[in-house]
Amino acid sequence: MLPRAVSTGKEYCTGQYTTKGAAIVTDDPSARTGDTIWMLNTWMRYVATAGDTNGQLAVLEQLSSPAGDPPRHVHQHEDETFYVLEGRLSATIGDDPPVTAGPGECVFLPRGTAHGLHAETAEVRGLVLVSPAGFEQFFAAIGEPATTSGLPEPAAPDVPAVVAAAARYGVTILPPS
Repeated sequence: MLPRAVSTGKEYCTGQYTTKGAAIVTDDPSARTGDTIWMLNTWMRYVATAGDTNGQLAVLEQLSSPAGDPPRHVHQHEDETFYVLEGRLSATIGDDPPVTAGPGECVFLPRGTAHGLHAETAEVRGLVLVSPAGFEQFFAAIGEPATTSGLPEPAAPDVPAVVAAAARYGVTILPPS
């Protein structure tokens, strides 16, 4: 069984983090700590990138809404953890029933396992942790500089461009089920 956890604030998110056999891809635009972007109807601020952590971890602050729900996908190289600060989100991980997380709770999404996220409230603010780092550059590759600290106007994504960029980072976008 793959490690996964939802924290209730009384324990820590669990899981094994390893870079063995993982390739950190950083060939796209360089996002730097403090940069803000709009990406797939979501606002993000780079808190720490591969350059800050010797490639071990990336941390991003994220503000999202149901318009910014990512498609179900699988990461080959990295684990993701979402720590919720405000709002509520649900995650579907593998074939397991959806789990939800609210303020002070987190969801662990292990590499190699299909997952999807859904904002259950009008807005969800949280921290995204990616280990090992490198995948944070995907967001920069498909995003654009944010001109405010709020959500962008919802817009339809360029699906072929997103799928192609994701593939460069070892991520497979899955068809809707």
